[in-house]
Amino acid sequence: MARDALQLVYEQREKQVEQALYAYQKSQKMLFEQRKQLQNLSQYRQQYISQLTAKGGEGLSISELAKYQRFIMQIDEGITNQQQSMVKFEYDVQASKKHWLDSQVSCKALLMLLEKKAQQNAKIADRKEQQLLDEFSTFQFFQKSAPRR
Repeated sequence: MARDALQLVYEQREKQVEQALYAYQKSQKMLFEQRKQLQNLSQYRQQYISQLTAKGGEGLSISELAKYQRFIMQIDEGITNQQQSMVKFEYDVQASKKHWLDSQVSCKALLMLLEKKAQQNAKIADRKEQQLLDEFSTFQFFQKSAPRR
């Protein structure tokens, strides 16, 4: 009965490990997407500056230059915001990885306990079987050595 309860707990822990792994993989994917978005923003900024440089060579009005500068400042703000949010995503990846590793350790400890219990039960079963064989052998010995009528 106690073994069955332990088995149930182990099965629940296995599911928790799977869920923790899924959460870890999901957080990694989100971080990857955030990095890609940051990279895209940086590339877009670079392209926009190249465009400004090319048009600047041809001559720009002050209002066009101010428009370019405002837009580049908006992109810079976007990059800064993206960098700040990446800190949160990196923290989430580390936290979910730790949770996954901790749940694995807990699950392995339960598995070791289950294996130890199984070994103990096997030893008890072996002893009982040996005891029955000994009793049977003793019974046969006395039956053969007893005088027949």
